[in-house]
Amino acid sequence: MAEMTYEQFEAAIFRMTSIDLTAYKEKQMKRRIDTLINKHKISGYEDFVKELKNDKKLFEEFVNYLTINVSEFYRNTDQWELLDKTFIPEMIGKYGKRLKIWSAACSTGDEPYSLVMALSRHIPLNQIKIIATDLDKQVIAQAKNGVYAAKSIAGVPEDFKKKYFTQIGS
Repeated sequence: MAEMTYEQFEAAIFRMTSIDLTAYKEKQMKRRIDTLINKHKISGYEDFVKELKNDKKLFEEFVNYLTINVSEFYRNTDQWELLDKTFIPEMIGKYGKRLKIWSAACSTGDEPYSLVMALSRHIPLNQIKIIATDLDKQVIAQAKNGVYAAKSIAGVPEDFKKKYFTQIGS
C-alpha cells in the first residue's frame, strides 16, 4: 500500500479538525508539519494521522502548532473607528441593545476585549454578551487570565486604558 500523499493528509486533517490546510502555502505548511512529524519520530503522514487520533496531547500540540495566534488590541484603528461611529449604532438601531456576538479564533482575547470596550460606549457593560472561542487552549487560558504587555495595548484609546487596565509590575 502506498504512503498517504500530502493531499490525502490535508483531507484527513480537515475531517478531524475543520482546518483547511489548502488555504495555506503548501511548501511552507508541509515544512512545518514535516518538522513536527520528525520531532516525534513518526514515519509519515499516515502514521501521524493515526497518532493524532489516538494521542490527545499530540493532537492539541498539532492544532496549537498550526494555528497562528496574531492578536493586538484595537488593531487597524480605522476599522474600530468605523465600527464605533457607524456599524454599532446601525446594529443597535436595527436589533436593539441585546446583540449576540461570537468572536471566533479570538486568540489571546485582544479582539473580543476591544469589542467590549467599543460596545461600552453604546451599551452598558452588564448588557454586553460576547462568546469568544479558539481551538488553541493555551491562548484561551491567556485570554481568561487577562494580563497583557504594554505593547499589546498600545492602540487602545487613552480613556479605555485608564478605565479598563491596571498596570502590574514596573
